[in-house]
Amino acid sequence: MSTHEPPTTDDPSGEAAGFAVRVTADRILCSTDDGGEKRSRGGILIPATAQSKDRHGVWAEVMEVGPLVRSASAGDKVLFLPDAAIEVDIHGEDYIIIRERDVHAIASAERDASGTGLYL
Repeated sequence: MSTHEPPTTDDPSGEAAGFAVRVTADRILCSTDDGGEKRSRGGILIPATAQSKDRHGVWAEVMEVGPLVRSASAGDKVLFLPDAAIEVDIHGEDYIIIRERDVHAIASAERDASGTGLYL
């Protein structure tokens, strides 16, 4: 029988109030600011509830990276397929967690001129 009690919570989602969240290993915590809605090239708004079988990549902003992530950092934007993401709710905000290996492209404000990004 364990004597450890779970932390008390004031949040109905089950999260303990005041706890900080860190990502581990090669995981990347991202924020999608589009609310799930997209626009077509013609400007038509597609609601988040509309399901599509298209496998289009999604761009998201990196909020935090795990200690084993080498190619992305906070503030970058990453491109990935939606099937590779885990949706999570942290303190009432929606985020996604992906593995570094599921990232197909990275866009950052500054480009490191010293490396090509290729393994030769």
